[in-house]
Amino acid sequence: MISIKFLTRFIDITGEKNLQVDNIANINVLLDYLCQKYDKPFKDVLYDDKGNIRDYLKIMINGKDIRDIDGIDTHLKEGDQIVMFQTIAGG
Repeated sequence: MISIKFLTRFIDITGEKNLQVDNIANINVLLDYLCQKYDKPFKDVLYDDKGNIRDYLKIMINGKDIRDIDGIDTHLKEGDQIVMFQTIAGG
């Protein structure tokens, strides 16, 4: 199982704090799955107009930002823990 923890705005969209999935090869496949499961609101929050993950969103796998690994091509394996959240900025 791969565990996904939703924080901040993702909880509002999914109605869930946690989700477990099987047989997901990489982050790209996972995001496609989540977009299908949670439909347009999830996709609208996740991606900008160019189809890129919005800058202010973080997807962490086992405590590391996917941007510091292989981005959406980051491989997933049994036991991985993913956290998805929106960063908060202010002044």
